[in-house]
Amino acid sequence: MSKVNDFLVTYPVYGFLLITLLVSLFSFMLMLKIPGAQSPESLTGLPVWLIAIWSPNVAAIFIWIAQDKVMSSIRQAFSIPPFSWCMLLVFIPILVAGLLLFIEARKGHAIEWSNFKMSYLLPLLVINLFMGPLGEELGWRALLYPTFKLSYGWMGAALLVGVIWALWHAPLWFLDSPQAKIPFWAFAVNVVLLSILMSMIYNHSQGSILVIVLLHLTFNFSLGVIDILGSHSPGEFVIRSLYIYLPMVLILVGIHEWTSTAKCL
Repeated sequence: MSKVNDFLVTYPVYGFLLITLLVSLFSFMLMLKIPGAQSPESLTGLPVWLIAIWSPNVAAIFIWIAQDKVMSSIRQAFSIPPFSWCMLLVFIPILVAGLLLFIEARKGHAIEWSNFKMSYLLPLLVINLFMGPLGEELGWRALLYPTFKLSYGWMGAALLVGVIWALWHAPLWFLDSPQAKIPFWAFAVNVVLLSILMSMIYNHSQGSILVIVLLHLTFNFSLGVIDILGSHSPGEFVIRSLYIYLPMVLILVGIHEWTSTAKCL
């Protein structure tokens, strides 16, 4: 046990990635073996999916236990961050979804507004909170990103975490999963762009991931709303959203760099 502990302390990134991979693969094997487990929408599939979804957090906690700083790391991650303009980035997914819906409506395409009821709002928020943001971000952003940032700078770390994050989802394209409806290349580009936005937030949050969790939530929530309205298939929505996300992220990176440089002058 001491050798495992020493390995996790000496090589936290390798340890984190290995534990995340092993837990995720265990969940993936269950998805393949258990009937009905390939979708999180069934009572059979939900607990199996939660194992995979929460694997980054499980790995992060193992690393912090080995480093003897689990409670301090969790407290910092869920601390209240100082206000920054980057906090406003949480509204970008909603803005993008709203803009695409507006464009579709202007073109005269049918949008099933009546499909969405206010009673759906709370369940959508709760489900999307636990099926992603709350289960992943201790690992991706509270542990992996700041560790990579020390060696590769913020942009290098953002891209590296984004690529790993996208590849972590890749097994879902071998299943009849909701994600498999989206072309993987479009999903991966979207994830990397989202990782850049999250990294900019982290750079101004003093170690807190609260706003990052909210951004992850609004992204997943907007996909759910679009799906309910039936205005796009998930794949079509993700592809079209890239025409907005890509230039928007490039502009925001420029603002981030300019404001960061200005503070140093």
